[in-house]
Amino acid sequence: MRRGLVFAGIVAVVAAALLVWRLEPIYLERLAGKTQAEDLEARKALLSDAIEIHVPDAEDNPYPTVLMFHGCAGPRMTFQRQWAEVFNEAGYAAMIVDSTGPRGYSRQSALDIVCAGKTLIGQERAGDVFAAIEIAREDPRLDTDRLILAGWSHGAWTVMDFLTMDGEKRRPAGLSGDLPGQPRIDGTVLFYPHCGAGALSKFRPWRQSPPALAFVAGADQIVEPEKCIALFDRMRWAGLGIEVAIYPDAEHVFDDPFLEPEWIHWYSEKDHKDAEQRLRAFLDRLPD
Repeated sequence: MRRGLVFAGIVAVVAAALLVWRLEPIYLERLAGKTQAEDLEARKALLSDAIEIHVPDAEDNPYPTVLMFHGCAGPRMTFQRQWAEVFNEAGYAAMIVDSTGPRGYSRQSALDIVCAGKTLIGQERAGDVFAAIEIAREDPRLDTDRLILAGWSHGAWTVMDFLTMDGEKRRPAGLSGDLPGQPRIDGTVLFYPHCGAGALSKFRPWRQSPPALAFVAGADQIVEPEKCIALFDRMRWAGLGIEVAIYPDAEHVFDDPFLEPEWIHWYSEKDHKDAEQRLRAFLDRLPD
């Protein structure tokens, strides 16, 4: 009798998990249909004045280019610039894209609304990636035939959602009209991404499989690191070249030495330095 109850409980849990697995993409599709629509030109106009570009000292442009997408609370420019400098030293231009400021969100309102998942989830913000690439095409210093996408937390979720899209049948929520096809991406860098509810990579394959480097904070209290580890394991099993660095004791934003005093204990100088070394080595391995 007891064995029967245990078996019935297992079946119920599995059935519930399968139901969620089937319903989540349907819910996301409906949510996408309710997102206020604008065309690509409008999205470019929204973002164009909220982009900061850093280029290497060497005058051999156009430079291969990294598009950088911040976390849900908005860009922290001192933090973003430290990584832009690493990209510059490796010979890449770095474009920091602000997704929250142009939409009128302060840091606090972004924490309250975007970080809570009430708006601008990954499938919608993926339209910012399309727009940023088109903005980059207009800058003669930037070589958009050699692109890397880098994201932190919500920005990494955004990049991963973008990689499931083709600009036609699979497109960002709220982006209407004609879209260019997904351009070739030469590399992807993902810092402590969100891989839980709403992450399209759980249901859809990436449309291309660029070399990828992912950093997972094992003690992360903001996202669920075990879900990313499981997702990346499945993707590697499917043949995608994803290098995963797991820092067992690291917290979310472990690479931010500019945190406020009440959060500075989340910073890990050791893990930050290791991540920087791994990133430099990853960039060195990418083809010219």
